[in-house]
Amino acid sequence: MKNLFRLARVLLKGSSVNAVGSGKRKRNVIGNAILMTVLGVYFIGIMVASALGLFEILSSVGLQSIMVGLYLSLGTVLVFLFGILYVISIFYYTGDVEKLLPLPLKAQEIIGAKLIVTAVWEYLYLAVLILPPLIVYGILSGADFLYFLLLVLVFIFLPVVPLCMASIIVMLIMRFTPLARNKDRFNLISGILAMVLALAFVFGMQSLSSFSEMDLTRIIESGADAVAQITSVIFPGTSFAVGSLTAIQALERLGQVAMLLLVAVIAVVVTLQAARFLYFAGVVDVNTSVSKRKKLSRDELQTAGKSGSAFWSYCLKDIRILIRTPIFFMNNVMMNFLWPVFLVIPFLTGAADEGLDQLIALARQLLSDPSSSAAPIAIAAFFAITCFIAGSNGITESALSREGKVFYILKTLPMSWRRQILAKITVGVIFSLLGILIPLAILLIVIRPPLWLALSLLAVVPGGVLLPNFSGIIFELFWPKLNWDNEQKAVKQNMNVLYGMGASLLFAALVLVPVFAFKLSVTTTVIAAAAGSLFLSVLVYRIIVRILPVRMALIEP
Repeated sequence: MKNLFRLARVLLKGSSVNAVGSGKRKRNVIGNAILMTVLGVYFIGIMVASALGLFEILSSVGLQSIMVGLYLSLGTVLVFLFGILYVISIFYYTGDVEKLLPLPLKAQEIIGAKLIVTAVWEYLYLAVLILPPLIVYGILSGADFLYFLLLVLVFIFLPVVPLCMASIIVMLIMRFTPLARNKDRFNLISGILAMVLALAFVFGMQSLSSFSEMDLTRIIESGADAVAQITSVIFPGTSFAVGSLTAIQALERLGQVAMLLLVAVIAVVVTLQAARFLYFAGVVDVNTSVSKRKKLSRDELQTAGKSGSAFWSYCLKDIRILIRTPIFFMNNVMMNFLWPVFLVIPFLTGAADEGLDQLIALARQLLSDPSSSAAPIAIAAFFAITCFIAGSNGITESALSREGKVFYILKTLPMSWRRQILAKITVGVIFSLLGILIPLAILLIVIRPPLWLALSLLAVVPGGVLLPNFSGIIFELFWPKLNWDNEQKAVKQNMNVLYGMGASLLFAALVLVPVFAFKLSVTTTVIAAAAGSLFLSVLVYRIIVRILPVRMALIEP
């Protein structure tokens, strides 16, 4: 047991939390801590505001207790989906297994330590997105001290089951790595397959747990336990977590926590036993790669390099690196589409609910009136979503870092710095636009807004995409992370990605706050979001052009 926690502590020290500031140019650790704190407070503020509004609406009809089931169910789904990504990354692509195997460590200790490291990241998500609303509920509902004590225990035990299920799914898929002839292609496909199976599993089990005669209204009227039953079909223990926070009798609440603990212990034991047969057999060949040689004819050699422009060839090179490198694909490309999927989950899981149909009809009615406050808020919110998706994928924020120690090759290319940087920004813009298409298409199809509103939403997209990508490359020009021996360090231990996310949230707040504070009209909101963001994009681009020669000359791998 002592070796388990020692190894977990060592692995955590190599994670991005403890790796900030490493390299030639050490960043100010205090500044990084302040930035992470600001981001955490930002998201906590959003979740607290949502909880306050939801409690006010539900308390008016005496249904405030369902908040517990809603947020706990959301937490288990988030842990499960993000667990898929983190298990693939931490278990298979850190490159440390070869160093750990010769050490006097048991298999359960290695697997358990990696499971602890994965759980730490999941707890950070829950602490920011799920814990604050439940604290707000406890305060507003006048809950006793036992509620907050049990909330701590639920916070600790709730992620165990979904994380263990995600680990088993990933290990089952990766177990076939030794059988794959092309390891690189299999590693890429396995990440996609794991996420597709996770989404299909969640949606499929939710559909099986619903009954045609039970609509959303009847579920709500049944209380928090009925809401939790939907998720408990997928993740055993969710109903126990909800019951421990909503039951009336103290003894019953303690019994529910005990059952949650029992389910969590069983899940860990099963995962560790399954990992003994699945994990090591699949991880050995993960980092091996193959090269396929092709004999070129004389005509192919003569025409090589003559077709296409240099700019788009450079863009294609970066796109191939992003898609073909599993770590880059999962952390940059897949995350670009994962946040939009979370936004459309309610539409995908409740499209047949009468309550959701009524909500959509109400939204259409409010958004059809340009003089109402709903339309400006919708435009500003969509601009904020665009900024967040474009700034959270980390493509431009790690554009130079992904080159690694071969960055010097860029200095030998017969292509100006300006065109090279523009090509990298273009790649980020392309993927950001693709990520925006999902929520935009759902919004246009489901809500069917009037033409003036649809055009307003489209008008804010260019600035919402360009501004985060332009600002993201500035961080790379000053602090690229080129000295890495594992692709994970280029993106997961790169503080520039966090800086870019912070900048995108700042840009979103510049539009959202005035709309709420001053109740701006539709015209003013569109001008501020569309024209204002484009003006800032041009300003940031001029800064890039001015500092580019000096910064690129100073960068050395």
